[in-house]
This record gives sequence, C-alpha cells and structure tokens, in this order.
Amino acid sequence: MSDTITIIGLVQSLFGILIFLTKRPKHLSFIFLSIWMAVIAIYLGASLLPFQVVDYFKPGIFPIMFLIGPLLYLYVSSLTIEDFRLKPIQLLHLLPFLLIVIHRATVQVVPISSTPDLVENPDYLFNKIYYSLLIVSVFGYWFFGLKLLIKHRKKIPLYFSNYTSKNTLSWLIFVLSLFLFLFITSFFVFFISNVLELGLIRYSTLSVNLTIFTFIMVYFGINQTAIYEMRPTGPKNENGGAYTDSSEPKYASSALTDEQLEEIAEIILKYLKESKPYLNNEYNLQMMARDLALSKHTLSQVINRGQKKNFYRFINGFRVEEVKEKLTDPAFEHYSILGIAHECGFNSKTSFNRIFKEETGLTPTQYIKNMPRR
Repeated sequence: MSDTITIIGLVQSLFGILIFLTKRPKHLSFIFLSIWMAVIAIYLGASLLPFQVVDYFKPGIFPIMFLIGPLLYLYVSSLTIEDFRLKPIQLLHLLPFLLIVIHRATVQVVPISSTPDLVENPDYLFNKIYYSLLIVSVFGYWFFGLKLLIKHRKKIPLYFSNYTSKNTLSWLIFVLSLFLFLFITSFFVFFISNVLELGLIRYSTLSVNLTIFTFIMVYFGINQTAIYEMRPTGPKNENGGAYTDSSEPKYASSALTDEQLEEIAEIILKYLKESKPYLNNEYNLQMMARDLALSKHTLSQVINRGQKKNFYRFINGFRVEEVKEKLTDPAFEHYSILGIAHECGFNSKTSFNRIFKEETGLTPTQYIKNMPRR
C-alpha cells in the first residue's frame, strides 16, 4: 500500500513538471513549481529503489529535502512581489543544501531510515543534526512565505479594482497551512522517534504527505496565473520601449507638483468617463498605466494624493455611478440589481452591497425605493 501511494505521488509530480513547463504564458512561478515537483519526484523515486542510495552516492537523497522550503518561498515571492527577479544573493537559499551535501560526502554516512540507536549506530548522530536543521528550515520558510502573503493582501487595494481568487491567493494560504500541518507533523514524528528515540512511531508518513501535497499543488497551481505583469506591453516611449517608472519622460520626478497632479487627474477622469474600462471586472492599475502610457507609480500618486483614495475605492466609485445611471435606463429595467452590478464591473454581491453603501450611504434596495418613479 505504501509503495502504491508513493507511485501515485511520483506520477503526479512528473505530470506536474510537464504541465508547468508547458504552461503559457510563461512565468517564473511555473519554473519554481516545476523544480519543486522535480525534487519530490527524485525523493519519491529514490524511496522505491531496492537499495539504499547512499551505497552508491554518498550524500544520498536526504539533502534535497533542504530545497523544499526555499522553493516554496520563491514560488510565493514570484507571485506576490511585483517585478520579481532572481538575483545572485538568492543563491544563498541553496547554501544549507550544499553544506549538507558536502558534509555527507566527507564523513561516514548511514541511511536516514537506519536505526537511531547511537550505541549500535554511532554515525547516526549526523542524521539527528540534519533532521533538526531541516525542521528549523521548513518552519522558517513557511513563516516568511506567510508574511509575504499577508503583505501582498494588504497591497491589493492599491493595484486591483476587485478581490478575486487569483489576486488574493486564498488558496495559497490554505496550501501553506496544509504544508505546515503535513510536513511539520511528519518531521516532528520522525524527529521524536529517530532523534529523541522515544519510539512513538517507527515509520515515516513523509511519502504519503508528499503525495497529498503534490496533488493539491498541481490542482491549484494549474489555475493560478501571474498576478503582476513582468513588463508593460502597451504604448511606447520616444525610444521605442515600453513606459516604465524610470522611462516616463514628463512625470519622472518622485514627487509631482500640484500642476502635474491636476493635469494627470484630468487625463485620468476623461479616460475613465469616455472609455469606461472599469466595466471590466478584472481592471487593474497595470491596465490603466498601459492605456495612458503613464507609470503605475505616477498614477498611484495622482489617485492617492489627488483623489484621496486608493485605486480600489477610486474605480469602484465610478462603478457605483454607473450602476445609478443604469438603474434609470429603460434598457436595463429587466435586469436585477445584481445583474446591473455585474454589468458595471462588480464581481460579487457582498462587495457591491458594501461599496454601494459606503459611496451613497444607502443599501442598493434603499436607494431604489428612494428613486423617483418612472
């Protein structure tokens, strides 16, 4: 039964590698997921071999477990950090893995699954040290990954006009919670049994947990796309390149003057009133920047300082006005209030009701009752 579960996990991880390497459009997050799946495939595949890997490759398979935390953290980073790029300093995440490999290559090693009794097996002492460090590593990366997610969710109103499963990453919070439960539980059970030698459980549940976790990551990872665009692809500057915070010629200063604020505010308001891009429920700051050939930084300054609102409140204010306009339009009299809200760019009844009351002081139902009869 154990081997069957391991084989299922191996097949899932290989399938995940294929899916994420071929997923389009390409994004760095898919690369991290592919490598993560490869690490799991190697570990599960090695556990099915009829011999101990350390008999033929001295460091063994165990060191790759030190890649699980860093890869999950980098995956979260690639989704939650705008314009995330790999930098040389991030190679330090590989340091624990490399140090364990080098150390195991230079000392007498024994399989992790061998007896932990130091009297019978004195060389198992190093395995106890490795496992203790692994628990610290996994818990540390889980903690910092969760911090990134929380920080990202606080920034959503600055960049997006709606809360969606794609930009809130609610599923990833669930995955991180499951990660903590499955892996930390598995590691602690093994730690108590093999490091502290308390003899509670004499078998590892890690292969089962990896199989469960792989299925969940493949299931959710397939549906998750990039949250932030890596490069603007819209209007070009005078050099033929896309406008960025550093290439925008007219409003490049970090602090806009009052005259510039007023000028750009007029451009934004005219654009929103004439084009009505907010009718798209996925509308975001990047789309506005692309349409107006202005940087996100400049637009944020104008909206935050000039309108005294964040992007989320600013755009949804226009949507509320659009709802009020359509409520008096005979062409929409057969629509329900929620149907009109969806036509105007709202994506949920809860958010529509809340925002409408914040903007008008009335619930949608109360507003309709107070409308003059047609």
